Amino acid sequence: MFRSIAPWGRVRTFQILASFLVFCTLLSTLRLYRRQNPPPSIYDYTDGKTRGPAQNETAGALPLSDETAYLRYLVREYGLTNEVPWSARRIRPQSNSRARKSMTEITGAKLMPRDLRRVRADDERLDLHAEKSGVRIPVTKSATPDQLDASPLLFGISTSYDRLTYANSSLLADWARWLTDGRGASNGASLVLTLHRAAAAEIDYVDGKLREVGVDAVVLPAEDTQDSTTARHLDLVRLLARRKDELQSEGREKRFIALVDDDVFFPSLGRVLARLGKFDARKKVYVGMPSERSDWTVENNVTLTYGGGVVLFSPPMIDAISQLPCINRTASQGSSLSYGESTGQWDETLYSCITEHTDENLHILPSLYVPGDDLYGLRTGYEGGVQPLVLHHYKHRHRFEAGKAHAVTSLCGEDCFLQRFFFRDDGWVLVNGHSVSQYPDGVDVLPLSKTSLQLQHNNNKINDNDINKNGGARNGNGNVNQVRVGERLVLDKEDSAEKRLESRQVVSWAGTKRTWRLLDSRAGLGGEVWQAYVKRRGSPVTYGDEDDRLPEGDTVHTQDGPSDVDSVIVLIWEP
Repeated sequence: MFRSIAPWGRVRTFQILASFLVFCTLLSTLRLYRRQNPPPSIYDYTDGKTRGPAQNETAGALPLSDETAYLRYLVREYGLTNEVPWSARRIRPQSNSRARKSMTEITGAKLMPRDLRRVRADDERLDLHAEKSGVRIPVTKSATPDQLDASPLLFGISTSYDRLTYANSSLLADWARWLTDGRGASNGASLVLTLHRAAAAEIDYVDGKLREVGVDAVVLPAEDTQDSTTARHLDLVRLLARRKDELQSEGREKRFIALVDDDVFFPSLGRVLARLGKFDARKKVYVGMPSERSDWTVENNVTLTYGGGVVLFSPPMIDAISQLPCINRTASQGSSLSYGESTGQWDETLYSCITEHTDENLHILPSLYVPGDDLYGLRTGYEGGVQPLVLHHYKHRHRFEAGKAHAVTSLCGEDCFLQRFFFRDDGWVLVNGHSVSQYPDGVDVLPLSKTSLQLQHNNNKINDNDINKNGGARNGNGNVNQVRVGERLVLDKEDSAEKRLESRQVVSWAGTKRTWRLLDSRAGLGGEVWQAYVKRRGSPVTYGDEDDRLPEGDTVHTQDGPSDVDSVIVLIWEP
């Protein structure tokens, strides 16, 4: 029987043709895909300074460098922009300088030999490294925190639990820098701390925290009736006198007892001990340590200070004043001296009580400011090159993290704190622990006598004893511009304006100033100290520090313009 095979042959032919067409289509698509460029990267639109493609994508991730890890920590912890202009430099301090200068000049080396490199912190291939060749800078040989013996000192502070635990207990961390050896043990100094309206659990918590970081402290509740700052501090006078006797019975004699505000920082405790060593602690001694201009006041054309939140007594002195009726009355019932109570200045009330009921004068050990500075129009902030004995209200006035800034002294000694270095070859200025500044339009460093700030002549001639007593300064013609200082204040000769300004140098610049402020610091495993300085996006005047503000009417200097990204400079101080 006959059967037609035509339909089957047509289907078979169609299937073969269809398969061939599909194969050709796939082959063409594959060839076209291989010819296409890879998708564009965001790095195609940056400055081209990022790393190229990895040579072996299958070999695994590269080890994370310390510099990369630190940048990612900064971005995450402080909310920096992910895209960051960045640079890192190794600093190698050399203890071969005879004296700490107002400005230490560095020649033959640049602080920033290359421009900042723009990177993205989230780049998986990011591999940052500091310059291998570090820059050597001279510093004086001075004590590090673990070399100090502060056992002659007893401190008294009154504050609250909320202030101590604010911002991750940053105030406690700051205290640990000057009350311990920096390694978790006491430096010999003792502390009496009273907490205002604190519960028993809060007192135990603070006591445990202080012992954990190595502070030798006694923590007590303040009297419930003492709501005023003045009353609490004057009550501390009696507590400190009692604690001094207890420690003496244990064989731990204290030569000076200090009553201080809670936001006081001692960056140069070795120098404080040296200055106090000039007094005979067996006699009655009353000392104040104002930090800067705001710790002084002017009344009837007389410049006064009451201690600036730091007042020290010898043992005989604190024994005597703890018995004064004005001290006990104010501590128990509130101040009868209304001016001291109304302003909240406990040191003023204390000064009034002591000067009215004893013959003792207040000896002044100034830090950043002396009254004669006004004659020169000097702005005596943290960038002025002065080594301070004490900082006061540093967080409120300057937004300054003193504890972080002070960490570098564990490596280079207390004299290098806020020390200025001028890198003449590229015009950068480093204020160690505070800021790094660039002057792209030119900069120089000049002695004070050669600048427009020099003293104006007048016809008021006084003798040298009056100069030293009143804080005045003699000009080139032998004349003196005089600042009158209170009669009950005593300034040492080495703190006269004339003496302190002999070697003072100022930064002379025009045009733009770009400033990176200290953001963070940490110790490395090898003993190095890492510092991160940041210039924030937006307006450069964002810190609330008077040093960052130009004087009104200044037409010579300008602030750097706003930026849309944060930038970071890392300095790695190596032992």
